[in-house]
Amino acid sequence: MDKVIFIDIDGTLLDYENKLPASADRAIKEARKNGHRVYICTGRSEVEVYDYIWDIGLDGMIGGNGSYVKDEDTVVMHQLITLEQCKHIVDWCHSRNLEFYLESNNGLFASKNFEEKGNPVIKVYYQRKGKENASEQTVCTVFPEMIYGGELYRDDCNKVSFILNSYQDHLDSIKEFPDLKPGTWGGAGEIALFGDLGVKGIDKAHAIDDVLNLC
Repeated sequence: MDKVIFIDIDGTLLDYENKLPASADRAIKEARKNGHRVYICTGRSEVEVYDYIWDIGLDGMIGGNGSYVKDEDTVVMHQLITLEQCKHIVDWCHSRNLEFYLESNNGLFASKNFEEKGNPVIKVYYQRKGKENASEQTVCTVFPEMIYGGELYRDDCNKVSFILNSYQDHLDSIKEFPDLKPGTWGGAGEIALFGDLGVKGIDKAHAIDDVLNLC
């Protein structure tokens, strides 16, 4: 019986240095050769799914933690943060001196000082993952196509990630944005490094159902 396989990117398909193990490449190709369909299921936006990932041979993707579903070349579903919501997030982050980046399928758009503030945070993130070369990781190595100086009031935004000055920033985001879905990453609970805000009412499980309905 043919199956539909969903696989995460970070730490599963790729290691935490964005490298594709040969074993993962072989496994996916073998699965598709045997008639199974393979979709990546990730928090990344499509712009962060680089050509070498697609070149493995994939049937589609779930991106933005469930806000975007693509089956082969067809976009099945795409729910976006509205322009007004995006403006609210950007202004709120600026008012609290929080550095951030907007995740869209057209690019990753960072606040002015995200690289400077983010470099030590990225090192901590990789240290927690137990990576020997954590001290070598920077915003530039992790997000090589980050765009600076771009338009930050956008209508194509899947979600927004921001560097937490403290866990209170996340708690305050819950109150500030009742119309959005708040979360954290880079650590559990109060040691989280990043907060994020996405479309309310969507998740990977719902998006998986959308894909299964196609098969």
